[in-house]
Amino acid sequence: MRNIDGGFLAAPDQASLDRRDQDVRKGKLALLLTVAGGFVALIAGYNALVDFSPVSLVVTMIALAVAVGGGVLTKHLMRAVRFRVHKPNAGLVGAAKLTGLLVAFFGIAALLGSIEAPGALRVVLIAGGVGTIAYVKSLHDQQWVLFELDAVGVRVERTIVPWRDVSRLTTDPVGPGMTRLGALPVNAAPLYVAVQDSELDPRLLAGAVGRFAPQGILLTGGQGPAT
Repeated sequence: MRNIDGGFLAAPDQASLDRRDQDVRKGKLALLLTVAGGFVALIAGYNALVDFSPVSLVVTMIALAVAVGGGVLTKHLMRAVRFRVHKPNAGLVGAAKLTGLLVAFFGIAALLGSIEAPGALRVVLIAGGVGTIAYVKSLHDQQWVLFELDAVGVRVERTIVPWRDVSRLTTDPVGPGMTRLGALPVNAAPLYVAVQDSELDPRLLAGAVGRFAPQGILLTGGQGPAT
């Protein structure tokens, strides 16, 4: 078991890591498409803002379409390699963060264009924009994911438990519109997190347990095994 900020207590086995890596590769092409489209959109959008031309505008729109399409495809493919339950409105907050970053990027780009900044500074701006977006996305996932299952194990908020240390998973209603998800480690205190029912699809959860959990690890509720 470990916290995602560091401090391993028990490392997951190598076979699980290899299996997850193989599954994740399936989505890499779509992710590469998303990143490439976003990068081209930033460059073309910057050029369209600083020195407008119809070609730059068209390239920006096409690149944005490619990035959005790649993002949708990546999300679809990643559902096969992990199951996540987020805090409410995680998608809206993530979109707001991205919008804010893009507004800031193009605002700085307009400023640099107005003062005729050197090309090297513009390259730094583009590279910094891409890096900042990637960092904010990673930080957003850490802060807004409440529960996750994949080939390696179970994540409950910021704690990860490898499958070999899990004895059982639980799901129990705890109030109107709320469900408590839990992981019971073999030699540690149970881990629980309450999630909103609007963010949880019980069928997808049961399917993820069947797909990722080793044989013998059950998903149980207050009345016995969940179905």
